Amino acid sequence: MRHLLAARTPRAILRLSATLLVGLTLAGCGSLSGKGYLFTENSQPLQLTDDVVLKQGHMRLQFAPDPWLVGRLKLHDATSGFSAWVTAGDYAGNSFFIDSTDSGLAYDIQARWREVQAETSERNAHESCSTAGFCSKSVQRLDCGRRSYRQGTERYEEHEDDDNCEEESAVVRDHFPDCPGFRQSRKRYQVFKLMVTLDFLEPYAQKEPVAVFDGESQYRERLLGTLEEGECLVQ
Repeated sequence: MRHLLAARTPRAILRLSATLLVGLTLAGCGSLSGKGYLFTENSQPLQLTDDVVLKQGHMRLQFAPDPWLVGRLKLHDATSGFSAWVTAGDYAGNSFFIDSTDSGLAYDIQARWREVQAETSERNAHESCSTAGFCSKSVQRLDCGRRSYRQGTERYEEHEDDDNCEEESAVVRDHFPDCPGFRQSRKRYQVFKLMVTLDFLEPYAQKEPVAVFDGESQYRERLLGTLEEGECLVQ
């Protein structure tokens, strides 16, 4: 048996809620794209729904290996494909399980992946920072006729409730403790890809998959650390 049998408790309400929140979730789900090959039993078409039939051959893949709340699995070629939502509760380590009862597909789907690391890379970057210095900033100021006082000063607080003073925004150039700036840095990244397998399984049947997709994601990179970091300079 190539997957662990899971309790078939319907999660339709949870999946509906996840779908309604998809706009919020996609901003942080980190979906990966890739490609691979779908092997079907006896090279026969795989009937997933009344309208979706997958044929053995090259396929493109999209999935989220670490979603915040909900991810989406997509598998397609030029003529056919399917898309299924995957909630965070469906994940277990580097794998997830999609129950056919929830997805509406004819088969359960067991997904798993492993990371393959390539070389590390280094490159220069510019980072935002703040530092003391002279710069132009927007500040709140009390206009009291012949005198004005900038927010953060003792005089400002003394005249804050003065009926003869009006508060206004102004751009001033002066010495500030937190002028916006930038610094140069050099960072190191790990280049990697994920090798992905999808098993299409008959529900409740302890038998080999009726179809298997083997593929890989595009190369990605993650930050390992900062090697050098220059002085923060006022813009």
